[in-house]
Order: sequence, then structure tokens, then C-alpha cells
Amino acid sequence: MSTADTDGTRRLDPDLDPDGSCGTAPSATAAAHPTVVHATNEYSSGVRGAFERCASLFVGLGITAGRMRARPKTLRYPFERLTLSPRWRGALRLTGLLGTDEVSTIQADCASYNARIGEMAAAGGLPPCTGNCPANVDARGQALYLAKGMSAEAYELVRLRNVLPGTMGRICHYPCESACKRNHYDEPIAIRPLHRVAYEGFQQVRAERVRPLPVTRGQRVAVIGSGPSGLAAAFDLMQQGYEVHCFEKEGKPGGALYSGVPAYRLPRDILHGEIDDLVAMGLRITSGVEVGVDMPIRHLIDEYDAVLIATGLQSSRMLPLPGADAEGVMGALEFLKVGNLTGDVGISGKRVLVVGGGNVAVDCARVALRVGASQVQMTSLESMDELPAHPWEIEEALDEGVVALCAWGPHSVMAEDGCVTGMRMQSVVSVFDAHGRFAPQFADEYMEVEADIVLFAIGQASDLHRLVEGSGLELTERGILPVDRTLMTTQADGVFACGEVVTGPGSAIGSIASGHEAAVSIHRYLQGIDLAEGRAFRPDLQCPRYGDVDLEGLQATRLRAKMPMAHPEERAKDFRSVELGITEAEGLREAQRCLQCESGVCVGCAFCARACPDYAIDVERVDDPDNRHVARYDLDLTKCCFCGLCAEQCPTGALRHTAQYELAFYHRDLMVFDKQEMQRPEEGSRATGADGCAGGGCD
Repeated sequence: MSTADTDGTRRLDPDLDPDGSCGTAPSATAAAHPTVVHATNEYSSGVRGAFERCASLFVGLGITAGRMRARPKTLRYPFERLTLSPRWRGALRLTGLLGTDEVSTIQADCASYNARIGEMAAAGGLPPCTGNCPANVDARGQALYLAKGMSAEAYELVRLRNVLPGTMGRICHYPCESACKRNHYDEPIAIRPLHRVAYEGFQQVRAERVRPLPVTRGQRVAVIGSGPSGLAAAFDLMQQGYEVHCFEKEGKPGGALYSGVPAYRLPRDILHGEIDDLVAMGLRITSGVEVGVDMPIRHLIDEYDAVLIATGLQSSRMLPLPGADAEGVMGALEFLKVGNLTGDVGISGKRVLVVGGGNVAVDCARVALRVGASQVQMTSLESMDELPAHPWEIEEALDEGVVALCAWGPHSVMAEDGCVTGMRMQSVVSVFDAHGRFAPQFADEYMEVEADIVLFAIGQASDLHRLVEGSGLELTERGILPVDRTLMTTQADGVFACGEVVTGPGSAIGSIASGHEAAVSIHRYLQGIDLAEGRAFRPDLQCPRYGDVDLEGLQATRLRAKMPMAHPEERAKDFRSVELGITEAEGLREAQRCLQCESGVCVGCAFCARACPDYAIDVERVDDPDNRHVARYDLDLTKCCFCGLCAEQCPTGALRHTAQYELAFYHRDLMVFDKQEMQRPEEGSRATGADGCAGGGCD
């Protein structure tokens, strides 16, 4: 607050606030530095005042002259156009329309696939489902083909990156679905079940579509192991024109898919049927031959131009606990192998305790039920919320009767006369430290669990000592084969490795991804190309995480197809499939739910219309497989408030704002843009149906 003196000077009024601060500033500041503001237009008297008046006049004239020289800020319309901000929200348009424009699929060989994925990601055109898949399977393209009734094409597209679509349609942990954009709206696309639909459709035309791949190159490649990684690398190399010979120590091919994955999850006829297709295309498989035992690896190195080690992890890790050598203590992999291949492990009527909380532990528990165990319990260090096994696996196991003992760790194996009688357990306080590292802490609380069989499912390890003997390859002290995890090369020239022998325990689709990288390295090696120079590697993509969506009141057409399951009490008695599969009609509807994300083509999902606060958009779609198209797309500019919510919601990126800010209409009807007008060119500044009236036809 201030008052004006008679001389026009405004000063702080000390009577309004004792300290002169108006109650806001420190008193010391006001007392030490009084504020003086000169606010007067009075000139001095006499000659000085005359000079001040003249100086003021010249200052004003100078300002006027400067502004006369400056370019005017007005536009000489229509010769000059407004420069718009990149965030300008002009009249909307569509970059593509289902039924008019094609959605591209990702089809490239193994040598150029990563580059293609990188280009799409850089351009913002990579669908998140593909980006979040370790093998970058084109799930968007699969749904596109299935929605058109083209099952065989969908299967072959998936097989480019997922060598066993029918198999993986039953066992994959589907990271693609967690990245699906429909998580934001309702429920994700059932991508994994759609693999099964594509497989079943392909079987109807299999005889006419499975043909030998031509051998166009003189080099030969040997693959040790016929699991998912070895088969993926073999298929890639066969497509490049190489002759590939696969060696498998078991009586049938498939690796861990055959000996480790239970048949209730993966029927063996599905697995071996897809491997038979690879054989029909030219893959040579020799079963019952263990390299390093029946044949030295040196023989393969000498006879073939390149050798790929894809043996996986063959042995179970055990804990050195007191009593662990008692009869009845078994490793998980050995138990699963015998149980899956024979269906009889000699535990009928016995009590089984599985130590571990991962997917292998869950498989052991469920297999134990199916081979006759009277009681199955599973103990883990982690709490129920921390179990590393997939949530749906845990839920299915609990439904079947498995009892979970969480937050208890093994202390010692109890035995009597050399036979297992149970396990002494110790309470777990925490599993991980403050930095997220595995560092379990135990409490002084113990519990004894009675059991006749104890299965350790705490991890797997490779067993390569006999394999590498005489090859020049050396293992580490822990028995691990040193491998460049980027180039998949080993210490020996021309010898490569892939799969879990390189990555450690993981998923089947992850093993397939490493097989693709090994195939690229082998191809470059055989062609004399540097393994790293100019090579595109799989980009590290970060996909968003979605929260739960309230599905209350949503239309049935928006909800995901549900996988029918066998009844828990019935399915736990044998190895018949637990998942019964969705029908062809359900698969068709599910594929039509796909939003074709980042394609730049409007698929008529109508999420823009749902997001519009003014109900300015009207969308209709026809889902006839033979003529699937957007029948109607109307934008009513009389209602549109240009808020931009519709474009922000568009999952494909097809609905975009333009710089067309000139909206001049001769008739009100022209303010409703139909789908033809919505696909107008974006050049120029006009966006109006009145353009058609230039010849006078709108009188």
C-alpha cells in the first residue's frame, strides 16, 4: 500500500502497517530499503522542460518509424496462410479404411527380420503384441488372416517366427497378450488360442501346402538337439537353402517339449505332427544318437560346415541337505521324463512333496496326481503372491487338489532306514533383500511335513562334459559353456549354441528367439560375412502395462473368447488335454476383435465414437469374412468441439488431425463428412464438402 505526495511521488504508507511490510515482507527489508515509485507525466519547468518535451516527441517518432519498417502481422489472405502449431487440432481425416486399404503383414527372412522390426518400431508402426513377443511373431497379421477365414495363411505367417504354432498355442506364456492394446479398453485378444485355430485350419490343407524346401547352397549344418531353439534355427537355415541334419539323443524329437512338458498341456500328436512337417520340408532328424556318447562332436565338426549346440538343460539341480541321498528323493526333470514317457513312476498311493515354486514345480505336482499319488503338496520360499510360476498354472493346480505350503524353506530331509519319511521345513521371513536380490531370511520356526517322495524342482543345469570332449571347447568351473549371447558363438570356429544352454531356464518362445539369432550368425559365417558388422539386432522395446478394466455392462462382442476347461476332478486322473480349445466360429469372432494396432488403417472399432463427448462420430462395420469392411464413418462437424479425444483413443493411428483449418460451408449438410470425405487428401488448408460446389452445383 502507498500514498501519493504532493509532488506526485508514491511512497509506502507506514500507518497501514507498523513495519511497512503489509504483513507479507520481513520488517527489516522495508525499514532498510523503502520503495520509491515515480509515476508522473509532469515535465520540468523552463528550458529543461522544453528539451524533455522534444526528446519525448522524437522517441515516439522513432518507435513509429521502427514499426513501419517491420512486417505487418496480418496475413494477406488467401496468398498467405497461417503457420500452425504441430499440436493444431484441425478437421479430422482417416489415413486408411478397412476394406479399402490393406494392412501389411511382417514377412521377411531370418537375416532381415530384425531390421524390419526395427524400422517399424522407429516409424511407430510396430504393434505392441509383436514388440513384446521374444520372437516378434506377427500376431496382428495372424488375426487379420483369421478374420478373413484364411487359416492356412495365418498359420504359415506365424510359423516364420514361431516354428511350432500348434504346439506353442498350447504351452506359450503369451507375453504378447499382456501388451495388447485392448487391455486398455476391455480384454486382450486371445492370441495363443488363435494359434490353435490357425493350426486346425492348416491341417485341412496340410497335404497340399507342405512341400520340400529347395537346397540351393552347398554347405551343411548339424544341429545337436531337436528342442524349440534347434528346430527354429534349422527351419531358418532350410529357408536360406542349407541342408540341415538334426541329432536327438531321445527316441523321438522335440527335446524338453517331448520329455518335460506334460501331455495334458501338449498332446504328443500335435508336437510330432508339426515336426513331421519340418521333416517333409527337408529337415533330417536322427533320433536315439547322443553326441558325445554314441558319436564324438569332433566328427560333426569335421563333416559339417557349421555345428549348432541346442541341447537345452538336461539335469535337475539338487540341494545338499542332510538326508538328501535317501531313497525317494528325485530331481524334477528325471521325474517328468519318466512320468511323461511311461505314465508310471512308482509313486501310486504315496505322499509327494514338491520343493519349488516355479512352473516346473507345478508340472511335477500335477503329474504326480496323474500317476497315482495319494497326496501332493508343494512348498516354496515365496509367498503365494510371489510365486514365480504363472498364475493360471497355480490356479489350475490348486483346483486339481495340490496343496501349497508357501513361505517355508527346506531344512533337511527326514529318513528312516534309508527311505524318505518327510521334510523338516523352516519358516521364511523374506526371500529378496532391499535391492531385489535373492537372499532368503529364515525365522526360528520349524514344521515337519510327512512325505514318501520328495521332488526337487529348484532349477536346471546343462550336462555338457561328454559332449564337448575332444572338441576344443572348454567349460567353466560350473560346467557352463562360454557363449557370446549376442552372436551365439563359442570358443571353437564354426560351432554355435542357442536355447537354454545359453540363456538358462526360460520359456519355449524365448528359446525359439535365440534360435533365430543363431541361424543369422551361422548364415553370415557360411557366407563369409562379418557376424556383427551391419547386422540388425532385435530392438529393446518397452510396452505399457495396463491395469484392470471394469467389464461390468460391456457388450458380449467386446469380451474375450473363454477357453473351456476340463473339470478339475476329472482331468487330474489322466493326461488328457486340460484346455479343450475354442471353436472355429469363436476363433473367427476373436480375430475380428483385433484392433490391427499401429497399422494406419481404420478397422471400425468405434472407440473414437465411444470417446467423443459430443457424439459427433458414427461408425458401422461389416464382419463378413469374404467382404470385411467399414460400411460407414460419419463425422458431424456441427457437433465436433475439436477436443482431440477421438484421435488420442485411435489404436491404429488412422484417425488424425489435419492442418485444414478453413471450414467454409455453403450448406449445413456438407458439415457431415462421410467415409469418402474422411479419406480426403491432407494437402491444403481447406476441409469442406463445399469444395464440390466450385462449379456452381450447390445452388
